[in-house]
Amino acid sequence: MSQGHPDPGTERHRQANHAELEGNLLAPGDFRVTPAGRPVLVLELEHQARCEEPESLPLLELRMPVLVIGEQALAYRSLAPGTPLRVTGRLNQKRWVRDGKVRWGRVELVAMEIRVLHAP
Repeated sequence: MSQGHPDPGTERHRQANHAELEGNLLAPGDFRVTPAGRPVLVLELEHQARCEEPESLPLLELRMPVLVIGEQALAYRSLAPGTPLRVTGRLNQKRWVRDGKVRWGRVELVAMEIRVLHAP
């Protein structure tokens, strides 16, 4: 690694990236297995919440793709739409290079833990 740029893998230079989101599953998950044999599940979670502050934004609404990898993908692949979930994980943003420039795509929540909630 060049001078002036700390190695992002060292504990001392690690930055916080932790997210928790509650919402309802919108549709059946998109399940696949990678060429290396890893199960992967993509869920779409919808979050809605009333907001008192700021007053100009009375309702928070968010749809977030959730990437589930490994054994959890197998365990949660048959969840029904409408299932309330709490997902804890890290945020990731897809990127690719075109014409020598980095292009950024969608943000996703990479699941570390999934908890099925009881409907209110």
